[in-house]
Amino acid sequence: MYAFLNKYGQALAFGIGVLVTAIFVLSIFSAPPAEMEMIMSETAGPEKYETTAFDFGLYASLFLTVLALVGALLFGIAQLAANPKGSMKGILGFVALVVIALIGYSMANDDITQEAPSIVNSIEKFNTDQDANFDGGTLKFVSGSIITALILVALSVLSLIVFGIRGIFK
Repeated sequence: MYAFLNKYGQALAFGIGVLVTAIFVLSIFSAPPAEMEMIMSETAGPEKYETTAFDFGLYASLFLTVLALVGALLFGIAQLAANPKGSMKGILGFVALVVIALIGYSMANDDITQEAPSIVNSIEKFNTDQDANFDGGTLKFVSGSIITALILVALSVLSLIVFGIRGIFK
C-alpha cells in the first residue's frame, strides 16, 4: 500500500479532486433554471437557502474530510506503533498544540454582554436571522479558536525571525 501511494498518491488525489469538482459543477449547472434564478435573486427571502443544488459538493467535501481524517489517524497510529521513539517529536508537537489551544480557550470571554456593541449586535442579528442560539459557550469557543490562531501566527512569525537571524550567522 505504501509503495502504491508513494508512486501514485499525488496523481490519485489530484484526479479525485478534479472528478469531484467536475461532478459538483455539473450538478450546479444542471439545477432547474427556476431554482438557479431564485438563488441569484437579490430579493428572494429565506426560501433561497432551501436549494439542493450544492448538496453534492457539501456532502463530497464532508466525506473527503472525514476520509482524510481517518487516513491521517490510521497512518499516524501505524507510524507510532512502528517507530515510537521517532514519533516523540510529533507527540510533543501535538501536546504543545493542545496546550496552546487550552490557553486560548481559557483566555476567551464567555459573557456576551461584556463584548463590544458591534459584536453584540452581530450575535443578536445572527440569532434572529438564522434562528440560532449563539450563547456564551459558543462565544468562548469561537473566541478561544481565534486567540489560538493568533498565538500560532505570532509563534510562526517569531520562529521565522529567529531562524532567519540564526541563518545569517550560521
